[in-house]
Amino acid sequence: MRGVPMLAMLVHFNRMAVKALLRFKLHTLISFISLGFGFICFISAALISNYSDNFDQHFPNADRIYNLVIRNTRDTGTPDFFPIVNQPAARYLRAYFPDVPNIVRGSSGGLSQDVTIDGEAHTIATRYVEDRFFDIFPLDTLSGIEAGEALPPNSVMITEEAARRIFGRTDVVGERMLIANQADVVIAAVAKTSEFPSHLNSAIPLFNSELFVPMDIQEQAWRQRRIDAGLNPAVDNWGNQSDYVYIEIPEDMDFDLESFHRQLDDFVKSNIPEERAEFMTYELIPVNELMMATLSFVTGGVSIVKVLIVAGTLVLMIGCLNYSNLVIAQLSLRSQEIGVQKILGSKRGLLILQYCYESFLFVSFTLLIVLAVMFLALSTLQSASMIGVDPVMLLDPSLWVSIAVVVVVIVAIAGGYPALRTVTVPLISMLRPKGSSSYSGRLRATMVAVQFFISGTLMILAMVMFAQNVAMSQQLDGDVADPKIIVTTPVSTFSVDPDLLATQLKQYPGILSVTQVAIRPWDISMSSVSLSQSSDLNAVTIEAAIFNVGYEFTETMDVPFIAGRNFSRERTNDRFPNFSDLSPSSGPFSVLIDDDLAQAFGYENAGAAIGATLYRHMGAPTIENEMAIEIVVIGAIGAQKYQFVDFGSFGVQGNIVYLMPDNANNMIIKISKNNINDSLQHIDDTWNQLMPEMTLKRDFVDNLFYQAYKLFLGISAAIGTLSVFGFLIASIGLFGNATFITNIRHQEVGIRKVMGASSGRLLRMLLLNFAKPILIANVFAWPVGYLIANTYVSMFATRTEFGALPFIMSLLLSVLIAVLAVLSQSWKSARMRPAMALRYE
Repeated sequence: MRGVPMLAMLVHFNRMAVKALLRFKLHTLISFISLGFGFICFISAALISNYSDNFDQHFPNADRIYNLVIRNTRDTGTPDFFPIVNQPAARYLRAYFPDVPNIVRGSSGGLSQDVTIDGEAHTIATRYVEDRFFDIFPLDTLSGIEAGEALPPNSVMITEEAARRIFGRTDVVGERMLIANQADVVIAAVAKTSEFPSHLNSAIPLFNSELFVPMDIQEQAWRQRRIDAGLNPAVDNWGNQSDYVYIEIPEDMDFDLESFHRQLDDFVKSNIPEERAEFMTYELIPVNELMMATLSFVTGGVSIVKVLIVAGTLVLMIGCLNYSNLVIAQLSLRSQEIGVQKILGSKRGLLILQYCYESFLFVSFTLLIVLAVMFLALSTLQSASMIGVDPVMLLDPSLWVSIAVVVVVIVAIAGGYPALRTVTVPLISMLRPKGSSSYSGRLRATMVAVQFFISGTLMILAMVMFAQNVAMSQQLDGDVADPKIIVTTPVSTFSVDPDLLATQLKQYPGILSVTQVAIRPWDISMSSVSLSQSSDLNAVTIEAAIFNVGYEFTETMDVPFIAGRNFSRERTNDRFPNFSDLSPSSGPFSVLIDDDLAQAFGYENAGAAIGATLYRHMGAPTIENEMAIEIVVIGAIGAQKYQFVDFGSFGVQGNIVYLMPDNANNMIIKISKNNINDSLQHIDDTWNQLMPEMTLKRDFVDNLFYQAYKLFLGISAAIGTLSVFGFLIASIGLFGNATFITNIRHQEVGIRKVMGASSGRLLRMLLLNFAKPILIANVFAWPVGYLIANTYVSMFATRTEFGALPFIMSLLLSVLIAVLAVLSQSWKSARMRPAMALRYE
């Protein structure tokens, strides 16, 4: 063969490859489906990763734009790499780094703001930005100010899509709107729809921006609230983490990231209050990592992109193992061909080259078809105006490096390994009509076990995710509970006393109760307070999540009231006063607590803590001087509904409820499920009667859930789809493998039948043989699946009790699919006449 020209050798290799494909048609189809689905999952995950890496890269100087993140210097239970930073940080950084002019604060986006235009209320996703924001992000405009220009005072920039949605047109420069019934502004520009992915324009509600508003407008409202409360409006609120801080490094600046981080360490020590500086510092991340860093906060520190990449890679691994297993089995039946080649003088290297080449051809053909499918899919998404999606994404070099590595691994396992095995097989064995059975059955079983271990783990996770979705949705009012209506118009902007509105509303029987809350239902946000059992300012404190509410909170929000008494209008000290009215001798003021907080203080439960005295530790910027305010527990409550994230992982050890309606800016109305339409009409009529000059904006609380939970529904759907793909690939691979193994074991079956074994006994033997690696795989999949699933559900305030059902279901599905996949082949082999099995021996 040495003298054969290269072209002739390739022609021979191609002919042998086609011959093998035609000989094993069923298994070729199974291998194609397995690898095809695996490649689709893997490439899709890789494209999502590359897509996220390209966020905001179209802006000038994108490689020098960074975001400030908070890093923990010790274990505090709070998020690490947190990009929503302390409110005064940008102002102090500008003074500390005078050579970096573009240090800008901007709200984190996705803020649903009510605006009134020509007497009609609308909700719009608003982002507040400081001056020079558009120096860093020069958004192209259709009309109005030019790209990169700062917004004039009391003006806003609206996006093209928002202008069309609200006005039905884009020529809206000069139109006026009232923001939150307070700020009268004029539209100064219309931003073009971006053709590139950006955290400023996203389908994820957490990031979407439809209206850009000067930060001064928000600051003025905040200062006015502090003045009204008798507090210093100029105080630095380091405890408020609500904004992003963007830093653009000048092009002419000699910049080293590690050196800048050391300067940030010095900045923290010299500028941030000592009680915070002792456990935190600042670092920078590239702006294209901002979205994933923010989402990691929502997902408990887990990167969504990395999860999808791992899941996609695992599905591809199942497909690769499937294909490799089938090729190894094929080689056992092609042993005559290999034996003849060895007799004719083929060397080991040439055999390895031939079968590696065959595998390379098949993998390349499958990959070519997959790329064509992906090209069509990306073209369809591009036609649907999905921002930043383009078939050109398939040309990304990093994608091809990953694909090349995968192809090399598949070719090495499916092509190289079987050829190497031929060296150890005697020629006489290879020339048997039924082929050699010397290929490692242990290796085949291991490959099957690994496939079902991966697919079983993914299946467990998918079922737990589904159960978690059900658990979360059970908090919804739906058709079962009396629905809650949220008035999205801030209470602080009402032109009448909120108590008057509540009284008028409750005159109608369909209005069951009315309350106020500081944090909207389903919001991914939390405020905490420091509590102790001593008035000593140096006492050890416990952090608790605080809920400032109005009267009738537990009745309206369906919070279980376990023991004690509720807040009462007749008891003056039930109501926590404005901060400006506090003094060290104030109190005691009444609070409600839950079991977690009571247990943190050493009580058996919240009921046992009724009457207990605690102290709320307060200081700047909430009040001027540090003090401990006495509070007393008057009631025990159960778990709160309408909660999304479990903030226990952030260091809080329970919940405490204060009656403080002046600090609860959202009105919630509970209406009768038997009289919804008339109740809604009464709300509208009462509002128009009391505040005709203001437009009412209301929504069902259930709708807030779907807005907040959309991300997790998408994640669970993606993992569920990948798990189904992985399971199907493993199952059809097992079916293909069964045809080979039963063929190889014909002699064994024949001998056993001669020795008296019945067909039923042989069938059980064969089925058990196939099921054994699957059972072993599930033994390993259960603990791994439990750890992953438990980590996932621990992120949520309401957790599913998944128990053993997902694990048993995964096992039963695995065994059932395995039995169905191999039953026909096993039955055919068990029913074979001994003479047919032994006629060549």
